[in-house]
Amino acid sequence: MATRVFADEELQRLREFPEISREELFRYFTLTPADLAFVAPQGRGPAVRLGLAVALCTLPWLGFVPDKVSAAVTRPAGVRSGGSARSR
Repeated sequence: MATRVFADEELQRLREFPEISREELFRYFTLTPADLAFVAPQGRGPAVRLGLAVALCTLPWLGFVPDKVSAAVTRPAGVRSGGSARSR
């Protein structure tokens, strides 16, 4: 069963990122020491750290967070709903 996280309007806004100025680039896409401390704990792989960093920067810049984030399916990437990891 698919779960919708974003409304149609939010999806449209995500598909069409607005132009960003140099000042906005530095303001929103420079991680603070607190951001780095959150992203960097041991045990998180590079893909997870990148995803967290992108989320920490992009959502405030876009100016919205989905209303129903808690309704999204939350399980680690590569883990099926039965709890077993995908074989590679």
